[in-house]
Amino acid sequence: MYPASYLASAIFFILLTSCVSKNEEIKPTAVSDFLLCRQCGTDLASATTIVSYQSPAAEGRKNVTLFGLQNVLLQTLRNPLNIKFQVITLTKASCIGTGHWHVEDSWFPGYAWKTCLCTHCNNHLGWLFEPIATAHNGRQYTSSKGFYALILDNVISEFYSNSLLATPKHTFHIKKQHQDL
Repeated sequence: MYPASYLASAIFFILLTSCVSKNEEIKPTAVSDFLLCRQCGTDLASATTIVSYQSPAAEGRKNVTLFGLQNVLLQTLRNPLNIKFQVITLTKASCIGTGHWHVEDSWFPGYAWKTCLCTHCNNHLGWLFEPIATAHNGRQYTSSKGFYALILDNVISEFYSNSLLATPKHTFHIKKQHQDL
């Protein structure tokens, strides 16, 4: 018999690596999952905000089942420092953009980018992408025309994280003391 943590890890791995057809649209399952910061557990976004924005700079693309959704576009991108990231794209997320907007080295032509951090623990979660015309330095979140690219290794499924939590079973024995009078 395998320990529960091994089985949960195996199930999560299978969900991450199962590929589906690229031409199907993203379909939610019965109940929507949420994406959480892997470091602190802060809610980041509903899985229903995941969209498929393809980057021409992607070194690899595959459609996978993640966060209770089928056909989630998972892209492998490499930055100028030669670091690879697997990212998913979303229309909304509660991470905050920091620093200045950058146009150079954008994985999405026509969009400026800035780093996106968790609002609770400041963990680097990914990037905001905003059309160049609306990328103002005061903007910390995207407009309706922008989107988020979150690093898969830095987020976790709420359903999966809940499966890792166990309620301890305490048995209390109260000794009844008898006094002889």
